Amino acid sequence: MAYNASEAVTSGEYNQLWHRCWSESRTLWDKGDVSPALRELIDEKGWELPRGRGIVPGCGRGYDAMFLARPGLVMVGADLSQIAVEAATKLRDEKGVPADLVEFKLLDFFAFDVPAGGYQVAYDYTFLCALHPTMRSAWGARYADIMSPGGHLIALMYPLVKAEADRDRGPPFLLSEDDYRQALGDSFELIHIDPSCKTHDSRVGEEVITVWRRK
Repeated sequence: MAYNASEAVTSGEYNQLWHRCWSESRTLWDKGDVSPALRELIDEKGWELPRGRGIVPGCGRGYDAMFLARPGLVMVGADLSQIAVEAATKLRDEKGVPADLVEFKLLDFFAFDVPAGGYQVAYDYTFLCALHPTMRSAWGARYADIMSPGGHLIALMYPLVKAEADRDRGPPFLLSEDDYRQALGDSFELIHIDPSCKTHDSRVGEEVITVWRRK
């Protein structure tokens, strides 16, 4: 199901949409591996991640949460779908990733209890683009609430390009750097951007990786 950017959509409708996608195995966003841009940022460019806790909202099968998990950085993969949570947990166990480094939970990003001290790392890829444009300010405000000062929000901006006929329909909804700046407001500063980052073959020209620091 697709929506127009001008349509009013309730959070309940969106929750039902993702439940249906998972129950009907319509997960076209799932590329089966860690996003190349994230792997490049950490493994090839040596981006230093803060220590503490991290979160990946809309984690799906959890590739990125498992990749980020390491001694000193305990990750949570959050999703609205129990099917996704179970699939991610199963994949984690198959890969032998320690359960004490990454846990997958059924969570509503906008309504869960934040641990004391908040999160020091967050990764947002196919999450903001999945939200209706009317929810973007709430997305930015929620990240400001859950992240500690100095925390890093790694945002792989996508999709930055869409066919003209699909520009106002989604998910995914078309995004721009300015959309991120408006949503994150004065709570974050952009400290890294790489327009030439590696991408999935089918998304060349549609992705730019960024890192935003919580003020």
